[in-house]
Amino acid sequence: MDKKILATNIDGFLIKHEAFIEPHRAWFDRAIRLTGDESLEKWKGEKDYFVGVDKAMEKIMPNATPEQRTIQARTWYQEDVLEYIKTHPEIVYKNVVEVLKKLKNKFKLVLITTNSNEYINKILEAAKLENIYDIVFAISVSEKPNKASLFEKFIKKYGQPDFYIAGKNGEVFDECLKLGTFCIYVSWDDFNEEIANIANKTIKVPEELELI
Repeated sequence: MDKKILATNIDGFLIKHEAFIEPHRAWFDRAIRLTGDESLEKWKGEKDYFVGVDKAMEKIMPNATPEQRTIQARTWYQEDVLEYIKTHPEIVYKNVVEVLKKLKNKFKLVLITTNSNEYINKILEAAKLENIYDIVFAISVSEKPNKASLFEKFIKKYGQPDFYIAGKNGEVFDECLKLGTFCIYVSWDDFNEEIANIANKTIKVPEELELI
C-alpha cells in the first residue's frame, strides 16, 4: 500500500517566519530606494503584496517584459532569504526536523512551497534540511506566488494530500480546506486564533505531530 501524503509548507513550520518576512520588508526598502516612491511602504506584509511588487518593477525596469520583471523581483527576494538563513542558522526549528525524520517512515513527505524551483533546494541546503522530503514541489521564478494555483498543479500531478501542515499563513488553509485535505495549524511561537479556527487541528509542540 502506498504511504499517505503528508504535505507541509516551510515558512513558520521548519524555518522561523522572520527568515521570510525580513527579506520581504528589505525588498520594499530596496524598491523605495531605487524608485524614490515612498508609497510602496504600504505593501509590506499585505496579502496582495505582489501588486506593489509589479508597481515597483514597472518603474525599476520600464523596458522589460512582465516576466522579466517577475524573475528579477523574485530573484532579489530569494537571494535575500538565502543569505538570511545562512547568517542566522538559529532560525531553523531543529526539534521539528527530528520529528519529521520519524514521520518519514510512516508518510510520503512533501514540501509544497511558493519558493522557486531555482532556489528552494539552495534554501533547504543552507538550512541543513536536504533529504527530508520525498517530493519538493515549487514554482518557477518567472511565476508569481499563488497558493490556489500551486495546490491545483500539485494535485494534478501527484493527487490530493491526506494531511497538510503549515504555520502563519491563513491563505494556505483556505485553499487546502476547499480540497477536503485535513489541515493542521502549527503554532511554535505566536498563536493566531483566526487560523486556529479555520484549521482542522492545532498543534503547539512538535512532539504532537507524531500522533498524526
